[in-house]
Amino acid sequence: MNASDRPLSSDLMSALAAIESEFPVLEWSCEGIAIWPLLRVRWAFSEWARHYTAPLGATNMNPALKLLRTVVLGPIEAARANSKDLKWTGSASDRRDILFLSSGVSFTKIDTSWVERFCDPMISNARDLGLTSAMLTPGNLYHRPRYSPSYFIQPALDRANLFGGVRSIFRSVRAHLPQHSEVLRCLEERGLGTASMSIRKIHSDTQRLKSLCVYYERHVHRIRPRIAVMVSYYGLEGMAFVLACRKNAVPVIEVQHGVQGEMHPAYAAWPSPQDGNAHMLLPDFFWVWSEWEASVIGRWASGTSHHTIIGGNPWNEIWSDGSRWGGVGEALLSARTLKDRSKGKPIVLVTLQYGFAPEQQLLPLAQLMRLASSEMAFWVRLHPSMHMRRAEIRELLASSGEFELDYATDIPLPALLQYADVHLTHSSSSVIEAAQAGVPSVLTATYGAEIFYPLLESGVARLETGNAQAVASALINMAAQRHSRRSNVYGSNEQLKKCFQFIYSTNQSNN
Repeated sequence: MNASDRPLSSDLMSALAAIESEFPVLEWSCEGIAIWPLLRVRWAFSEWARHYTAPLGATNMNPALKLLRTVVLGPIEAARANSKDLKWTGSASDRRDILFLSSGVSFTKIDTSWVERFCDPMISNARDLGLTSAMLTPGNLYHRPRYSPSYFIQPALDRANLFGGVRSIFRSVRAHLPQHSEVLRCLEERGLGTASMSIRKIHSDTQRLKSLCVYYERHVHRIRPRIAVMVSYYGLEGMAFVLACRKNAVPVIEVQHGVQGEMHPAYAAWPSPQDGNAHMLLPDFFWVWSEWEASVIGRWASGTSHHTIIGGNPWNEIWSDGSRWGGVGEALLSARTLKDRSKGKPIVLVTLQYGFAPEQQLLPLAQLMRLASSEMAFWVRLHPSMHMRRAEIRELLASSGEFELDYATDIPLPALLQYADVHLTHSSSSVIEAAQAGVPSVLTATYGAEIFYPLLESGVARLETGNAQAVASALINMAAQRHSRRSNVYGSNEQLKKCFQFIYSTNQSNN
């Protein structure tokens, strides 16, 4: 489906290994902050974005106008959302045991409320342990009504980013970057970009990091948590949160929200630091779904202050038998109704991945559906970051035969997986959830095969990069294996509360 795809991830990890073994990048600092963790991850993702074409619709608005709109209108939109969903009633002095930071996109609607897929189940389990929680929600979607009380913080993040960027222009920055030019030369010799590691970019990112850290510290000082839990630490905003917590001796747990493994620069093959401060932007605990992710992190974290906890996927917990969560039954019924409309055809659940041009993902999908929609029912599910482009994507696929987009996007993934026969994706981490549900997957990109190789080895996923006919045949063959095998790579959530209690007791013993 994507003949132009190439195994870029291993190239990037190889380049990082070379740099980290040959140059003193762990000594790099800016404004007193050991900056390499941020540069490592941002460089890898910028290279990924440079090689894989920009997503559909990304150029619809001038970047400067988009920033202006965000800064000016963001506070108004957040205030309007808060006024219509007055759930947070705590005073500025209210203390909480746990401070949660959402990724801002990990939301789905169950019944009448928007649920944060990872934070809300953990907030519920924390409540069972007698622990109180507060949640910060970034992003400009402002979902409401919310399942749990939270603060909409995106306008404040926008202001902090803007202030930090302007500050970097007018203030000199203290930086220690030994052999910086040699590192850039090493990357260029490998045919890789260096824009994200320029001196100017490092100065700007550092000032933004500091500004964001100051903002997060206000919440830490007000809430005074014993523990902080976050979804996705490896962006600039996420690392600023880690830094704010570290400066105030609050342990940080990052909860796995998708793929990790040997090809993910935020989780794999970090160099061993001589100084513990070299990893000051990394979380203290990595909450992972299985032994596989724990083993990848454990190879470099052993002997350091960083630890893994195999806690399972919190989102899966609420879909277990006898779930007490309202709306779960209704979601399952909606998925069942959707299946009944398939008229007995095998159901292909397609999960779209963010960050690819139409010719890499959507156009091949359209060709496949034109060929096979008479034999299979296609449920096309948008990535959370693509929801604003729903009409655009529907129009692009309109001539491809029958398919379901709205219900497949709006019904929670675990409910859909109970009725899907096979899962199709370029490289979405939904491959993991499908494996847990006993639904086989077909991957259409060597990039996806790189990062999900344990699932290919176990037989619950298959790589097919051929034409539409080859993909259709692979789907039919894999659909026949529905429920015949389940992945033993990803475990259950039975240890969820035990792990949470362990973290809490560990923190108490350290205070």
